[in-house]
Amino acid sequence: MINFDKSSICMVMYHYVRPVKNSKYPKLKALEFTEFRNQVKWFKKNFDIINFDDLTEILNKKKISGKKKLILTFDDGYKDHYKYVLPELRKNKITGFFYPPSKVVENEIVLDVNMIHFILEKEDDIKKILDDINVLLKKYNHKNIFDMKININLLKSRYDDLETSLVKKLLQFLLPEKVRHKILNNLIEKYLNLSVRDFSKKLYINSKELVEMYKDGMHIGSHGEFHERWGILSKNKQLQEINNSIKFFKKLNFNIKNLSVCYPYGSYNKDTLEIIKKTGFNFGLTTDVGVISNKNLKNKFVFPRLNANDFLNL
Repeated sequence: MINFDKSSICMVMYHYVRPVKNSKYPKLKALEFTEFRNQVKWFKKNFDIINFDDLTEILNKKKISGKKKLILTFDDGYKDHYKYVLPELRKNKITGFFYPPSKVVENEIVLDVNMIHFILEKEDDIKKILDDINVLLKKYNHKNIFDMKININLLKSRYDDLETSLVKKLLQFLLPEKVRHKILNNLIEKYLNLSVRDFSKKLYINSKELVEMYKDGMHIGSHGEFHERWGILSKNKQLQEINNSIKFFKKLNFNIKNLSVCYPYGSYNKDTLEIIKKTGFNFGLTTDVGVISNKNLKNKFVFPRLNANDFLNL
């Protein structure tokens, strides 16, 4: 168990939250909804769960005081957040911070990272997936996987074996963007028996649901437009990602003076920080592991978070 200083703010990061064991995708790496309910109960007992205005006041005072504090954050705009998380927050009269990429809500696309999650959930045989990728690479006139020069160190992972990591890295960034998108679309239709558009409607919140969450007092922040790795994008491309997400919020009549940002994949660079400061964001969230204290409170554009899995079996 993590020890928290009294003068600290813990930000907890969530992604999929659903009754996963009895779902259509029982092997998905998701937080079981009953576990989420238990966590909320424990958090209420042990922390002061604060909202956007509370955090803004702390940032203005430049000091954390009183009972140790906690913020619940939810990335990627999943339907889970509307269907399961929102009613639980309402019941407990607490607020969450939600970060949906605008295009998943607006245009019914599916993020590469999500397609990969669900393909791996449906097919245990990684060699079969690699064979399917090779067949499609041939179709799109690309060299075979095993003819590609891939640094083995790039595939080492805390969580995955080399073959699983190879599938993920190929479909995330090793293959050319157009090729990997075509391959992912093919694999989704094969393994899930769904079109990308139908899958998107099942997976993500829509604009109407997002507006309802906003009117219910939830904080909605920017997670970019297409969920790109900002740290490897040009400055102009980053500006496009950020500005287009803000335009989306304007269309929904959100107060864009009260915006925060959550870096997709936790990826950012000096250009990113320069842009978000000039744009007027109130603070920024990373995937760096840690808590906010009076020592790092001033670093408000690179706040660390903890994973929900750090609080399992409380």
